[in-house]
Amino acid sequence: MLLSIKDFLKKFWGYLVTGVGIVIGLLIFKKRTTTYELEIEGLRSSHKKEIEDINNARDAERKQYEENERKFQEALKAIQKKYDDAKKDLDEKKKSDIKDIVVKYGNRPDILAQKLSEVTGFKIILPED
Repeated sequence: MLLSIKDFLKKFWGYLVTGVGIVIGLLIFKKRTTTYELEIEGLRSSHKKEIEDINNARDAERKQYEENERKFQEALKAIQKKYDDAKKDLDEKKKSDIKDIVVKYGNRPDILAQKLSEVTGFKIILPED
């Protein structure tokens, strides 16, 4: 029996080496495939985390923009109110000045026209005689 195994190995040693090589190659390839699969899974999880970070940053940016827009609108309303109040005060002051000028210079039309022009900013053209 030992002789027949020896003869068999002598005759078919190439096939045996090829078979053993294929088995070793498959084991190595399987290990590499597993390693590549782990690397790919790591890349996928890393990519997923990056996407989550980007989305979180985008949400934070959107919230900051909305907050800034709200503050801007509040400031704009406050400025518009101050402007309206100042305009009202100026109009009241202008009316008061006009009344004072009319009372003071009402009997002198040429000086009255000149003073009203200064206060209102209107150009008054007096008729020529």
